[in-house]
Amino acid sequence: MSNICDTQYKVRGSRKALSDLWNTLQMMEVNSKDVYLYKLAEHYGIDYEHSGISVRGEIYWAEFEDDEDGGLLSFDTESAWSACDLFFDELNKVLGNELSISYREIECGCEIFYVHDEGGFFPEECCVSSSGGNFEDICEDVYDTISDAIEAWCEKTGISQGERTEEEMVDFINEYEYDSEDTYYYIHPFEFD
Repeated sequence: MSNICDTQYKVRGSRKALSDLWNTLQMMEVNSKDVYLYKLAEHYGIDYEHSGISVRGEIYWAEFEDDEDGGLLSFDTESAWSACDLFFDELNKVLGNELSISYREIECGCEIFYVHDEGGFFPEECCVSSSGGNFEDICEDVYDTISDAIEAWCEKTGISQGERTEEEMVDFINEYEYDSEDTYYYIHPFEFD
């Protein structure tokens, strides 16, 4: 696969539409094996090739929580280059436009850090990509605030923010040169729509 985009989805809607999608995912053995998006498209009769909709990816985890609002379906996907949001828009149409679909997509190689949030599920301000040196255990992680990400970097490096503004500090951190070229720590603010 190309660059991998990791996307977390939170879906609310009518009990009927949510149950239909959840039951389909269970039938396709989600959580036991990956559910390929093209197979999900075929199941629902979505002509993704004719429509030019990308289905290059899979759902690798899902859960359904029943509540008084009809429930919450959460699932994570890995897809090529970017989220398959157009596919999920088409899926929503097939299910009667009864779903509210929120998602957060992260694709570091293409610098995609995007949030479409219809329900307050993804309030975090940024994602940190890091590796090497003192950052071995972080990889990609989300932070509630940019200030939290800056503070984590300062703690790991022993370098103080000093008089730098938050924006200046993000630039400083993202341009910082480490002893090893394999070491990095980049703060990526999310773009919210």
